[in-house]
Amino acid sequence: MRRIFLSYRINDSVHATAAIAGLLAQHYGAGNVFRDRDSLPLGSVYPRRIRRELERADVVLAVIGPSWLTIRNKNDERCLDDERDWVRTELRMAFERDIPVVPVLLDGTPLPDRSQLPADIALISLSMYWQVRHRTFESDVRGLIANLEGGDQAAPAGGAGGQRVMTNTASHGGTVISNQGDGPMNVTQHGGGGG
Repeated sequence: MRRIFLSYRINDSVHATAAIAGLLAQHYGAGNVFRDRDSLPLGSVYPRRIRRELERADVVLAVIGPSWLTIRNKNDERCLDDERDWVRTELRMAFERDIPVVPVLLDGTPLPDRSQLPADIALISLSMYWQVRHRTFESDVRGLIANLEGGDQAAPAGGAGGQRVMTNTASHGGTVISNQGDGPMNVTQHGGGGG
């Protein structure tokens, strides 16, 4: 049984993340789905429990909504630029431990470009992602579960006629490498600006 850790920004996706966690808990059991607001008992020491839960996780779902990249802290600095930001810390720890990180993109939110991210979590820009839309929420989350079960995290939901669609962007002369896996998939590659 997989253990899933949900990473998210409260001001960006708290309600969507709670709903995703609920469907995941129905499938995997509540004890195998970690979302801080549901899973931390009163009196927990936040950093210790986060580290412990990350060490136990088989996969981290990074729920990314439209303001995930741009939310600012009380000093009017972008949260992601603060090394102590908890979302950044969770993702950095996952990458350091080689725990798969699956970006879950909400309602058409694009996958963050490497140039928009701190270097210690820039790998998320190359991670295979999953799309969840409000109109097809339950079926999108069920598709995510099916892909997690099958080990196929490379296939975001969507596409015409049930085909899977993957879009990556290569910037500054970079290269996009894609693995089609099984079944039909449309792959769109965009070359970014020069040097």
